[in-house]
Amino acid sequence: MFAESQEDPDIITHPIGYNGTGETLEVSVCIATDSESQSELEIPVQNAAATWTTLQPTNSNVTRSDSELGPNQFDVESVLLHELGHCIGLAHPNLGKKSEPNLTNTEQEFAMALNGSNGAYDLDAGGDGIPGSRDDVRGDDVNLNWFRIGKNDPFLYESEIDLDTYSNDKNDLPSGHTWIEIASFDVSQDLGQGSGEGVMNQGTFPQETQRKIHNEDATTLRIGMAGLDEDQGTGDDYGIQLTYGGIADDCDITIRMKDDGFGLCEIGGDPTNSPHISITSGTITLGSTSAVNWYFNSTLSGLIFRDRFEQQ
Repeated sequence: MFAESQEDPDIITHPIGYNGTGETLEVSVCIATDSESQSELEIPVQNAAATWTTLQPTNSNVTRSDSELGPNQFDVESVLLHELGHCIGLAHPNLGKKSEPNLTNTEQEFAMALNGSNGAYDLDAGGDGIPGSRDDVRGDDVNLNWFRIGKNDPFLYESEIDLDTYSNDKNDLPSGHTWIEIASFDVSQDLGQGSGEGVMNQGTFPQETQRKIHNEDATTLRIGMAGLDEDQGTGDDYGIQLTYGGIADDCDITIRMKDDGFGLCEIGGDPTNSPHISITSGTITLGSTSAVNWYFNSTLSGLIFRDRFEQQ
């Protein structure tokens, strides 16, 4: 689903700089000059930015009990990958602790939705007992996630991804499906899809790494990349290139480690053509090292875009 869609299920949110013209959007990402751990953040920030830029998803993107991390450490690169997803337009596909702290851990695994007319979530995991799966019974809840029409499979990554092939209307579900399936870890395991989960799913664990985006993440992003006409292959389609701008305060997205929280992305946005919104600013705040036991990956991976030059 897209950021701000809890105001309107049909909202599609676009990255900073999109004005309806087809092009590659260069979105700069900086580490704030008043951030702590600036040098330690540089490689994780560059890696996470490059992962969104290259857009090479997989269904197996989670390692738990990763020996690279200590037993109580959280991987800062994995958290940055999630927060950068928010800053380019994506929202949480599951209810989650941050969105719905009063729900139980199990209830937070259900797919994101709006309350229906009864004013409460309807949360029945159906016959398989797995929240977030295709047989959930959600009563009059209003769906917020997009799915492949007639398939309802978040593990697909297809050549054509736009509103001719994807929908958020429950009437487009396949026969026998009662709700939209999301790529949660438990659903992935149940369907034999490997150790994976959508990066935008809420919830992470100590000693867990998730440094690649999931098919679910890339699919949702590409719905937005089909542009204002919501039709892939036309003149308003766009690409995204996240460019690392170093230690500075004048980038499109600023990252700051200076807080007693965990991880947060705050965005500003203006409507371009309803139901479309273009982001105008993005700020990521990470908990300080005194608040969170962070692990800083020190290995630069893949193609890095820095100051508009490609580096290996």
